Amino acid sequence: MPAHNVAKRPIYRMKRAWLAFLFFLICSLLASCSTTRVLLKTASNTPKGALASPSLALSSLDNWQQSDAPHLRAELETHIYGLFPQNLTLARKDQTIVEGTHFNNSAKIVLETLEIKNLDTGAAREFGLVIVRPVGAPREIPVIMMENFCPNNAVIPHPAVPMPNGDFFSCDGEGIMNNVFGYFFGRYITTPPIADIMDHGYALATIFPSEFIPDRGQGGILALNEFFADQDEAVRTRAIMAWAAEFSKLSHYLKTGQGFTKTIAYGHSRFGKSALVAAAYDENIDGVIAHQSGTGGASLSKDKNGEGIGDITENYPHWFGTKFAEYALDKDALPVDQHNLLALIAPRPLLLGNARRDVWSDPNGAFRAAEAASEAYALYGSDGLRQTSLKAFDPTADISFWMRPGTHGVVKEDWPAFLEFLDAHFK
Repeated sequence: MPAHNVAKRPIYRMKRAWLAFLFFLICSLLASCSTTRVLLKTASNTPKGALASPSLALSSLDNWQQSDAPHLRAELETHIYGLFPQNLTLARKDQTIVEGTHFNNSAKIVLETLEIKNLDTGAAREFGLVIVRPVGAPREIPVIMMENFCPNNAVIPHPAVPMPNGDFFSCDGEGIMNNVFGYFFGRYITTPPIADIMDHGYALATIFPSEFIPDRGQGGILALNEFFADQDEAVRTRAIMAWAAEFSKLSHYLKTGQGFTKTIAYGHSRFGKSALVAAAYDENIDGVIAHQSGTGGASLSKDKNGEGIGDITENYPHWFGTKFAEYALDKDALPVDQHNLLALIAPRPLLLGNARRDVWSDPNGAFRAAEAASEAYALYGSDGLRQTSLKAFDPTADISFWMRPGTHGVVKEDWPAFLEFLDAHFK
């Protein structure tokens, strides 16, 4: 062996030792952080914790529809989400039909530009809509509405799909951040299995909510203040509710303007929250898949694991009404909780997606919320949640709870479960 190689070996070993020490130090520091300790936990298969409060205390279906449900919607607006806007319109500005068939010849693509407008302020914003239809399917089929982290050109990877104007994280290309994004959050975090969805007979309608209200702290608040300037600041519509209203207007448009028979609101994480809120405030939405929606979504805010009210309102100040942050110091004073939100979706099919190592999103809290919401489903003659274990997936139930191994994201196991649930309820 050459002498210069021998001389380098001790230096190389020293570098490796320092790297190992540095790695150990970083791991030790992370392990000392309470957030990291939560991230390293796994959710139990058996629900644990106190009963969801306040209880629904239901007396009859008529009382629920005429009194209880409207009261809960008002409470959720006041204490968590801000107002559900009533005077929004949605209109098509242009349309392009992409020639040919795509995604293994399974789909046709239509591109549209829509304008959402607040009649009370005159404020208006345009956003792109991509509709993907199964080849040979009749016009009257169910459509999955998707709100996405990424622009439409990344979600529907076809050269005809335009990139939106604005400073947005692109989610496509070969950049290191795009690769990291997919590596940590799964193969379907950006683009769903389009050909499989087409084969099951569902259309897709995808939008990028940041074209309406940007998903940034101060930027989002400024956009909300402008678009909803007519509202009192204390109850002004915030981002989760604004994106929910966008889901709502899209549902009506797809049925009246495109002829779809049913609309299913799908969202992951923050857009799982908006999917739930949209269905709770608009009965025109026929079903929901809310995957890992967490705090402010399906998971209870009281007696919870993982992300708390203080965490989420500090990190995402544009998502929730200003009053919600006040309950970080006394969450038991919150007069509503997420089982109330889920109950407002009854009796429509609802799938709550979770992962065993995603304790930050609190699968246990979501399961207990689903248990409590089942009382509202019972008023309609439905069992609601039939599972007694978090992992006993029952796609035929009106409230179905899906939990897989792994962490936060959308992975290869998720969409087969979603499609099994949709087939059970919409085929």
